[in-house]
Amino acid sequence: MNDLILIALSTFSRESREPLSLLEASGIPFQIHTSGKRITRAELLDKVGDATAILAGVEPYDADLFNQLPALRCISRCGVGVDAIDLSAAREHGVTVANTPDSPVQAVAELALTMFLSLSRNIPRQTKLMSGRRWERVESHLLRGRTVGLVGFGRIGRRVAELCFAFGAKVCVYDPFVPVEEISSLGGVPVSFDELLATSDILSLHASKGESGHPLLGSDEFARMKSGAIVVNLARGDMIDEDALIEALRTGRVSGAGLDVFLSEPYTGELCDFPQVILTPHSATLPVETRGEMECRCVQNALDFLSGGLNPYFRVC
Repeated sequence: MNDLILIALSTFSRESREPLSLLEASGIPFQIHTSGKRITRAELLDKVGDATAILAGVEPYDADLFNQLPALRCISRCGVGVDAIDLSAAREHGVTVANTPDSPVQAVAELALTMFLSLSRNIPRQTKLMSGRRWERVESHLLRGRTVGLVGFGRIGRRVAELCFAFGAKVCVYDPFVPVEEISSLGGVPVSFDELLATSDILSLHASKGESGHPLLGSDEFARMKSGAIVVNLARGDMIDEDALIEALRTGRVSGAGLDVFLSEPYTGELCDFPQVILTPHSATLPVETRGEMECRCVQNALDFLSGGLNPYFRVC
């Protein structure tokens, strides 16, 4: 069987021609999804055909889809999260799943730090006031001396911690999957989830999913947080109960929030109306440099798989 690669990404090689050049140099036939929109299930079934590898975005891959794609042997995910892929079904159908966990680290960490600084200094509110020709000074804080609480201490969480240390912040960490000795050795203070809620001036989510399918932060958790804390979510949209966050913002329990991910996207909800909230359109990993690097790694993972030499350094699910 001759190999064929389908590029299912909504945009590909837009910021850099290097990913496309890698494909062309491989000599392996490929097809590109060119609609500029997220590929649909019907389009996948129509376009995949005899494709043995897919360069994937966040479109879902489930058991039924695998049943209809008998030639598929590799999904190379352009990004970190593989939540949309049924990994058990992939294994059952002999489909290898690879992702690009290292490429987005700096981009996500920098956006997190940007939100920490902007919300601590109350930049969104000050900007809105000035846009209305109102010369008013509002309360603001330094990052130095503040307690940043991190939920999740993987690649991104650790890089966020490093950036916070450079500003003189204290970093507390809750991650039940990382040994406390490891957290301490990297400068973090391991704490329980309850302690993290009670002591964090800034609470930032960098975990892969909530517990038991429920939001990690709901009404009860917001009530236990330090009054006036800042909440940042660059992880998963379902990790925060939006209604509970809105109420916490209204009461002042939460003084500001920064979100890049939402339960429903594109997002047009009530959080758009709060001047103390920073919203970005799921763009944490989209800086020009990061996107080009991710796509190159995604292409290389697929090529390495098809040549029998997938680099084990990159996560293979």
